[in-house]
Amino acid sequence: MAFKYPQFEPYGDKLIRWMENATEPGCPVLRSTFTTWTLPQPTLWHIEHEREWLSPEQIACIVGAGLPLGQLIPNGMYPTESPCLRQSIIKTRGGVTGLVGTIGPGLLFIYSIRRRPASNDPHVSELAKIAYETHFPLESVKHVIVNEVQENKTEPFIEEDIYPSRKGLIYPSAEAQTWDYATPEFKAIMGTPIGKVIGSFILGAFGQGVKRVSRIVTFQRGLELHKLNISFDIEDV
Repeated sequence: MAFKYPQFEPYGDKLIRWMENATEPGCPVLRSTFTTWTLPQPTLWHIEHEREWLSPEQIACIVGAGLPLGQLIPNGMYPTESPCLRQSIIKTRGGVTGLVGTIGPGLLFIYSIRRRPASNDPHVSELAKIAYETHFPLESVKHVIVNEVQENKTEPFIEEDIYPSRKGLIYPSAEAQTWDYATPEFKAIMGTPIGKVIGSFILGAFGQGVKRVSRIVTFQRGLELHKLNISFDIEDV
């Protein structure tokens, strides 16, 4: 098969097939059994969470996504506690591995992930699983949004290869861009380092043939057009 984006599309194509098909061979991602109680060397990890409301920018990211927005927006007339939590899982000694994000019913915002390539620590996809399932049933996750992507391969590739694939589209763009399932652009984004994290999160959480990424949206907001955000929609196979 000839790939349009040979740098990332081949692996993205494999990820898609592993997510879709329980019998597709060669999947390197095993079901993860890690929890907050079973992290290796637990005394080296700092884990904390606190309740917080979503910001207007975060709400804008999920409008139309079918989530219970009424529960996620503060209401002065009927005050209640936010169902969302800011969560951090960070290894503080022996090399920095960690994830910082916000978890809500059906959604996971990821702000920061870090892990050395040769590390034996859990993968950041496993930390994402731990963060979400600590507060909500795993099967309820519908959307993962990676905010302000600065990964040094993913963002340049989307700027220099993915956006130019649409005639007249200039990066950055004030308009959100939807990349449809199984197109070369979709596969290529899935094959980037950030796409691999999300694909590995799904495979590690559910195994093969259970859940898949169904849509990818890239967007910049307001005055921060230089900051790339990527939203991954998750659905049953």
